[in-house]
Formats: sequence, structure tokens, C-alpha cells
Amino acid sequence: MEETGEIKRSVLMDVLSIYVPSFFNTVGMSIVSPVLPVYAKSFDVSFALASLAITIHAFGRFLADVPVGIASDRVGRRPMMLSGCVIITVMALANARAPNFGWFLVFRFMEGVGASMWMTSRTTLLADVLNPQERGRIMGYFSAFMLLGRSAGPSFGGWVATYYGLNAPFYFYSATGLLTTLLTYFLIHEPKGLVRKGGAMEGFSLKDAFRLFRNQTYAMACLAIFFVSFQRSGIRSTMIPLYGIEEKGLDELALGTIISYATIANLVVTVPMGYAIDLLGRKPVIIWNTIIMAVANLSFVYAQDYVGMSLAAVLLGLASAGAGQAPQSLAIDATTNERVGLAMGVYRLMNDIGSMLGPIILSSIADYTNLSTPFYVMSGLLIIDALMMGLFAKEIIETRFKNTKNESS
Repeated sequence: MEETGEIKRSVLMDVLSIYVPSFFNTVGMSIVSPVLPVYAKSFDVSFALASLAITIHAFGRFLADVPVGIASDRVGRRPMMLSGCVIITVMALANARAPNFGWFLVFRFMEGVGASMWMTSRTTLLADVLNPQERGRIMGYFSAFMLLGRSAGPSFGGWVATYYGLNAPFYFYSATGLLTTLLTYFLIHEPKGLVRKGGAMEGFSLKDAFRLFRNQTYAMACLAIFFVSFQRSGIRSTMIPLYGIEEKGLDELALGTIISYATIANLVVTVPMGYAIDLLGRKPVIIWNTIIMAVANLSFVYAQDYVGMSLAAVLLGLASAGAGQAPQSLAIDATTNERVGLAMGVYRLMNDIGSMLGPIILSSIADYTNLSTPFYVMSGLLIIDALMMGLFAKEIIETRFKNTKNESS
């Protein structure tokens, strides 16, 4: 691979510095996911308050995204990543020994801040060092390792909690945080000459936001990831379980396997989809996968039984891979002359806003109508997103497919 900045890259170094730390970081977060509501409930609070264990983490990420992006431009990507790892390590350990629910929420909030510091700075660093023609496939491998971590963590976390107690997964989360810190310190390096390429490093203002969003391609990439995360948290994590139980009479085990089918299908096509993003272009991958995702949503409504819902989940998982990966490459392509940290911070902010709003809006629609309506609404929003992508976004990087076509003609 090419040398970028002063970093000598190879396949081995890519695996060790890009993929492995991401795997352990994601494993840690997913280890605690099965026990979060139960552990929160152990503080003798209501179910509504217990749900804050999840929401407060997303809120921490939401508040940190843009400041972290600005800070990574000022002080560097690597220091912010290391700081985020340290915060995660310490806060996970603190959560294992939280004296009451209030402190538990404070520690979870800080975990979210640490997660934003690591992920936003990591994304910015990748934007710095990856060549445009390889972004899709490298991001594909990156996403695949994160999916592997997300898949492996919950089972291990449930096993640990069963045999060693509800607070045990937090100790393991702290251990993976420490491991990620060490990997980041020894294997990840700051590309020289890239951090302050924007000149004087001012803070963030509405003027910055307007300038970024006047870039139509960047704005469409942000809108795309907003709807993908809105869909992921609102449909996949919220409405599918409710719909399966209330409308189809499925039990928790059946619902768990249905969600697993979507995850497995997503994992299977993640790497090939990365190659497709480089070969065919970002726009067509986003448009077609968004349309297929809309069809998958409707498939749940018309599914008659467990088999039908399982097939719909597989279709959803296949479409989610491209719809989730390609917007990030397009956002990076469109902001090569911008402060990269700021651009990636705003991009991740849109992702986290979608994650927070999806469950609230779609479940409210279900309350006022029925459990089928949110699927129709989400499909409509995805079709609108695909149309806007087709009309307003531009393909910035010339794809290999176009290069091959031009050479042959």
C-alpha cells in the first residue's frame, strides 16, 4: 500500500492499527449491552428510568461529536483517541462499582463521551490516510471487524453476567478499553502535516455549519446517515421486536434469531459492499441500498409468520451494509478542503441524532396509529432520501468502473 504522510502502511499494519483496535473497542461496548437494563433495574428504579442507561450513552456521544472533531483538528487525532480510551476504561470500571443509579448514569454519560472521542477521531484519521480509491473497501473491512465485535460481545457478556454477576461485564469492558488504549498507543500514529492543514484553528459556529451544509454532496451524505441510523434504532431495534410480539405472536427467542439473521446478512456483504463502493461509486450504492431497505421494511408488514419476518430481516441486513457504509466515504470525498475533524464531527452528530430520534418518533406514530404505520412512514422517508441523493449529490471520485470504461472506449 502507499505511504501517506510519514506512515508506512502494509496489509499487516492496516489489520493491527485499523481493524483490531476497532474490534476490541466494539466488543467492549457490546459486552455490557445484554445486562444494561437489568443492571440499571438492580438500583431499584422504574423501567422508564432504567432505559436511561442506553439513552444517556447516546446523549454523551451527541454532545461530544462536534467538540471532539474540533479538538482533533487542534491537538491531533491520536491524542483524542487515547484520551477516549482512557475515559472508557476508567468509567467502565467505575460503573462496575457504582454506588447508586445517579452515579451510574454519570459514568455511562462519560463512557459515551469517551466513545465519541475514539470513534470520531478514528474516522477523521482514516479520512486523512486513506486514498480515495480505497476508502470503500478499507471502510468495509473496518465495518466488518466492528460487526464481528458487536456480534461476539453480547453472548460473552450474558455468559459472564450469569456466572460472575451483573457488574462483571463492566470489568471486562474496562479490560477491553485498556487493551484498545495499548493498541492505539503503540500502533496508531499521527500523520505529520495533516492535522493543522486548515490554517488557523477557530472553534465552531453556525457559519461553519452553514458552510458545510451548503456543500450539497456533504449535506446529502449526512442526510443519508441520519436516515440509516434513524432506521436502525427506530425500526430494527424498536419496532421489529414490538411488531413481532404484538402482531405476530412471536416470543423473545424467535425475535432474537430474526435480528441475528439481519446482523449475519449485514456481516456477509459488508466487505463485498466496500469493494462495490470503490468500483461502482458511492451514489449508486447509497440509492439502491436505500430503496431495498425501504422494500425490506414493507416486507415485515406483509410477512405472515416467522419465516416471512426472517426473510425480511435478511433483506434488511443486506441493504443496511451499503446504505450504512457508503455515506461516510461520500462525506469524506466532499470535504477534502475542509477541516476534516470538524466535518467528521458534524457527520457523526447527524448519525447520533438519528439514533436518538428514531425510537421516539416511530414509537409515537405507533401509539397514535398502529404498529404497521411506522414501517410505511420509514419506507417513505427512505424513498425520499434516495430521490434527494440522486438529484443533489455528486460523485466526487472517479470510480474504477468509469476508469475501465474510459480506457476501453
